[in-house]
Amino acid sequence: MERIEKISLREEAGQACGDWQNWPLANVNDHVVRLSVMRRDFHWHRHTNSDEVLMPVEGSLIVDFEDHTLTIDVGEFVRVPRNVLHRTRPAGDKVVTVSFEHKDTSVTGG
Repeated sequence: MERIEKISLREEAGQACGDWQNWPLANVNDHVVRLSVMRRDFHWHRHTNSDEVLMPVEGSLIVDFEDHTLTIDVGEFVRVPRNVLHRTRPAGDKVVTVSFEHKDTSVTGG
């Protein structure tokens, strides 16, 4: 039987270096839970085969869409439907975000 252990988001985020880093924390069925630490804007992109859920756990996340912008705070999340062009960025110096997406998600954009 697989050993079940907790994952500390704070400890994981503390290992980030540089101004942007994103890595998988766990697989859940056919999806992946990722942690992202951002100190700069991420480029405009879309996920061609999956919705994405973005949930900040430290700081506030700004999500720009073609026609509007949302600020997502700790305790909130946003679902970005597949094929919707968007970019993410920290509202302040840094944001730590948990995301949920299909494990085979294809990201396009630059």
